[in-house]
Amino acid sequence: MSMILFRNGQFVPEQEAGVSPLDRGFLYGDGVFETLRCYEGKFFRLARHVERTRAGLARLSIAPPAWLDDAADILRELVTRNAVAGGVARIVVTRGVGEFGLLGKQATEPLMLVACWNQPPPAAARYERGINCMIAQQRLMATAGIKSLNYLPQVLARREADAAGADDGLMLNSHGHVAEATAANIFLVLRRELVTPSLEGEVLPGITRAAVLELAHAEKVPVVERVVHATELVHAEEIFLTSSVGEITPVTRLSGHWVKVGQPGPITRDLMRAYAALVKRDAK
Repeated sequence: MSMILFRNGQFVPEQEAGVSPLDRGFLYGDGVFETLRCYEGKFFRLARHVERTRAGLARLSIAPPAWLDDAADILRELVTRNAVAGGVARIVVTRGVGEFGLLGKQATEPLMLVACWNQPPPAAARYERGINCMIAQQRLMATAGIKSLNYLPQVLARREADAAGADDGLMLNSHGHVAEATAANIFLVLRRELVTPSLEGEVLPGITRAAVLELAHAEKVPVVERVVHATELVHAEEIFLTSSVGEITPVTRLSGHWVKVGQPGPITRDLMRAYAALVKRDAK
């Protein structure tokens, strides 16, 4: 069955939602995207995803399309048309079609595509046993704080991890400090303190990351946002990743070594439970 997508004001079958070969998102990765998880037809903190889309577009000097204001209604319609019970949604905005070349001054009509489809949640074993990560050789780009369509460093890092038999790659920024995973933010527990790379370190301002910080404060867990050195990963008592689709995912093995005892730690488990309750309460 063909999936229905939203394309610049119209709901169309996926076969008709084509992108011009001169679209700057296709040619240069000149645009932004957001990924959301759908819970029984509802979305967690959609307004913050829209805010982050606007912030990314502002960084790229792309005028936000008027349809962005209607993101909630568009997603609800896609949930109905595609009979989505639980799955994933994607919002993409590109600069649109312009003259060939880097400046793209004549690209005046952004392209907005929205899709929503059924997809099973990540396997339960990922949360029960944790995942295996490695430190990738591929570094993040200077635009890492933007949810840009130019995701090549993350693609290469994930392929590097897969070739090494790992589930994900932890990426360093241009200064050699720990930044994030290929599609998730990272947290460490060091001496019972929750530590995460600060946003000044070329880190994506994750929606789930922000929710976890709120939950940690509510649970009276000491939190520090700062520079994280790669050598600190070895001494971490717990490590976990955060993302909209993966939620809170424990990391129990890193570069061939167990993280502490090789099981999700108590702070990770407490935050996983608190996050599940938050999503159940706040998803709309």
